[in-house]
Amino acid sequence: MDANNTLQEIHEALFPEIHVVASMSHSHMIELMKMVDSFDIKTRGMTDFRHHSKWLLLYEEENTVDLPEFIYLENVVAVLHHYKCWMKSVLTLKHHLARNEWVPVAACSQRNINLCYFPNAAYGYNNRRLLVTTLEVNVYTVKSINNGTTQYKGYAIDVLDTIAASLNFSYFITEPQDQSWGVPINDTYDGIVRQLNRTEVDLAACNLIINEGRSAFMEYIYPPIRTEYIDVVYKRHDKQRSTSLFLLALPLRPMAVLILLLMAGLCTLLLAVFENEDFGWNETAAESEDEGFTSVKKVKQNLLGACWEVTGSLFRQGFSKYPRTLPGKVLVTSWWMLLMVMTTVYCANLVAAMSVQTDVKPFSDVEGLLDSDYSVGIRIGINSHTLKSSVPSSVNGRIWSKISANVPVFLESNVGVHFKRVRSEKYAFLGHSSIINRLMAEDCQLELLGESVLWLQLAFGLPQRSPLKADFEKVMSQLAASGILDVIWAKWTVKRNRTHCLQKRILKSITVTQMGGGFIVVCAGTGLSIIVLCLEKLIHLRQN
Repeated sequence: MDANNTLQEIHEALFPEIHVVASMSHSHMIELMKMVDSFDIKTRGMTDFRHHSKWLLLYEEENTVDLPEFIYLENVVAVLHHYKCWMKSVLTLKHHLARNEWVPVAACSQRNINLCYFPNAAYGYNNRRLLVTTLEVNVYTVKSINNGTTQYKGYAIDVLDTIAASLNFSYFITEPQDQSWGVPINDTYDGIVRQLNRTEVDLAACNLIINEGRSAFMEYIYPPIRTEYIDVVYKRHDKQRSTSLFLLALPLRPMAVLILLLMAGLCTLLLAVFENEDFGWNETAAESEDEGFTSVKKVKQNLLGACWEVTGSLFRQGFSKYPRTLPGKVLVTSWWMLLMVMTTVYCANLVAAMSVQTDVKPFSDVEGLLDSDYSVGIRIGINSHTLKSSVPSSVNGRIWSKISANVPVFLESNVGVHFKRVRSEKYAFLGHSSIINRLMAEDCQLELLGESVLWLQLAFGLPQRSPLKADFEKVMSQLAASGILDVIWAKWTVKRNRTHCLQKRILKSITVTQMGGGFIVVCAGTGLSIIVLCLEKLIHLRQN
């Protein structure tokens, strides 16, 4: 029969519980085990007889059997029997660094009897060596070279080390030659996705974005190691002080001005009435009709004076003539208290408006970014492919149009290149929120838009139909449920420290433009005074 096809069918039908019972001559037994042991190598790790198969060997010989050192099947039990006694002895295979050793199975006192017969099962993958691929990206994988030795660390590497400790395997890290994560090219993918599709590696330990197109060429390990989103980082290059001609009116909101005018008008009217010496104080005078007309006439005369006093009090906090009546004194006292509060608040806000440097954000959302004069960039990868495949009229489609207008300069794969452009010119970079937060943690000049462009789920990857999937997902589920993933993430998460970003106090002179509103008020007052003078002159001439 075709041994390779038969073994493949057995693996597909029985995996992960493959049990083998063999009763044959010693030479045939060795031949069979060598064939199965080498089959995992032929399939490039797509089968796993070595770890998931359990062997029961029935020998007719009386002597102890030996296995070649290059056979790495982990779970093997040999039963030796004699014609006088069916079971003479039971031996189990133990692996050592230098050789394999047959050990007699003694009386089993463990709850799990399988561990007595298959002790290697307690050691997971028994230090199997896996080939792992990754790419350097801040937070998740950080690459360094010390004394000619390449070292990797980061969140993804810590998660990989935790899984390796749980399953008992070692690994060697490599990188794709094209330094790509996996972008669609001619109905296939390049980079890490191509390595997995061709079974060139056993595992991808990095922040691979879960994408439906990639799923046809590889498999993901669930649950994901992290959920993130794409945000925008930029630098505000235009920081200007307030130069409005209406600077004097900036501290006052329209509602405050309206309330102040209404209160001033009401106080003016009440003060004119209260200061009328004949109003409400002389009942006999009130009974006379002629004296009533006289009282109303006096109120009208007092109205102009009260209006001038109230208006003047807004600027100099006082009256030229103090009220004579008790109601007038109470009214003026409450009016002054209101003016004291409003004047204090107004002066404080006016000083702040004239001395504080105002930072004006160039945009507050993605729509504003698209309409601004900022250029936009992103790293080449599945994110750029997602934006490229979006509807041109959508927000994502418009973002890609703005990015593609600068290709290939604005699609550099190195994050450091993007951040240099952000710091030196009007440039906004789209990247993972965690990576952006770490790189801008100590840079007070950079700003985060705070609006998610794309939501992402990041996971490890395996070749399709990889026998490692079930074991890895079991461990990953335990790490997620127990909170260990969050603990590891907290180790690599950097929160932005704003305590060292205190604004420098710089004494700056007041410009003519800033005081323009005051000059306008003076000019308007001068013009009004001239008009009043002319009116008084005309009235005087008419009376003469």
